[in-house]
Order: sequence, then C-alpha cells, then structure tokens
Amino acid sequence: MFNVEKGDLAEKELYDIFREAGFTVIRMPQSGRMLPFPDLIVIKRGVFYGFEVKFSKKKKMRYSELQYDNLIEWLMMLRKEGVSVRGFIAVKINDEWEFIEIDIDVKEVYFPNENSLKIDDVIKLMKKRMRRKNIDCSIRLMGNKEDVYNVSKIVKETLEKKGFKLLIREYVMYKNKKERTEVDKTKTRIYMRLGK
Repeated sequence: MFNVEKGDLAEKELYDIFREAGFTVIRMPQSGRMLPFPDLIVIKRGVFYGFEVKFSKKKKMRYSELQYDNLIEWLMMLRKEGVSVRGFIAVKINDEWEFIEIDIDVKEVYFPNENSLKIDDVIKLMKKRMRRKNIDCSIRLMGNKEDVYNVSKIVKETLEKKGFKLLIREYVMYKNKKERTEVDKTKTRIYMRLGK
C-alpha cells in the first residue's frame, strides 16, 4: 500500500475517533493541494481545531513548514476574522497517534517529541470548558530578522508556560516607510496579542 493511501486511511481513522468522542468533524480530502485548509477540522465550544494528518513507518520524523503551510494559512485566515482557532500536526506512527500543537511561527516539528500529546490528551483538551480572562495587552518586536525571531521565540515560550495564548502576526518592513517601497529583507516586525 502506498503512503498516500495509508495517509488517507489515517485521516479516516482519526475522523472516526473524533466522531465517536462526540465532536463535530469536517474532513477536507482536498486540503494541501489547492485549498488553505487542514485535513480535519473539529468544532467544539466555539473553538475550531485544525489537524494536519500524517502517517509514518519511521520511528523519527521531521516535518518542515512547507509540509503544513496550508494549516498555517488557515490559522492566519481565521484569526484575522477573530475566530478562536488552534492547529495540530497529528502523526500516526505505526499504531500510535502523536500530536503537536503548532502556531504560525513554527518552522518545523519533530516526532517523537517530549511535548507531544496522545489521542486521549487531545480529546480531553477539546472537551475542557475554557474559561479565559480577557487581557488587553500586545507586544511589538521590530528590528533585525534573526534577532526578532530569537527574542520572539523566548517571549512565546515563556508566556505559554504561564498559560497565555498568543496571536502572532509578522509583517514586512520597508526601506522607505512613508511610501512603502522596497521591502527590507533583513528586518521584520512581529506583533503578539495576549489572552488567557
């Protein structure tokens, strides 16, 4: 059996698992080809959860952003409209499911991973009633691309450990700010908006 067929079977299996757990599930079989959608979308308590589903026979796997950029685009698209949304890479490694939550700044993920979740963890997470205190706070980082990426990674990891959820957007910078001409590829700006 080809990997594409096994990947298709893995999608169907995860779809069935979520349906049996009582979730509303949408399967997007054409995702990743022409449309900016994840393979599966689960809707629970007003939150949209997107899952990019992978299958692997190898015990160790690395996925780069190009292999889940449709999920990133989907996250950005819904957040722009104010929709609560979270994204996951779901990998079936032989008979075991592993999940890693990603955000728009995640450039690659590795499996196995000490931070990965099992299927039961993901189901509990989605069934949990989220009570969040609204926080009106945003962070802006601007400057040399490499420096901004390094600092934003530290800020993101620190705040997420404290239980904050972040909406992160990156914008280009121009050499001529007033006329917005000629993108400065050495610099960037990142905005982070906080929520609990």
